[in-house]
Amino acid sequence: MEKKINNLLNFNNIKAKLENGNIISLSNTNIAYIEPHSLEIKGITYLFFNECEDVYMNDLSRSIPLKELEHFIKCTF
Repeated sequence: MEKKINNLLNFNNIKAKLENGNIISLSNTNIAYIEPHSLEIKGITYLFFNECEDVYMNDLSRSIPLKELEHFIKCTF
């Protein structure tokens, strides 16, 4: 997924900040939290999960398919 996103950014000459997500385990429990990968472009944060074909914008309430991300970025900026 990171390769797809980097290709999209390089092809469209977009400067962005990409941070990898983490798996956070709570000690003494069997609970884990999956922090998504994040991509920040001009104040909008896009969230990605591994093996998921949706991209979430700023929070998990609004999503678009990954294949439409390039079109969405071009229309927004």
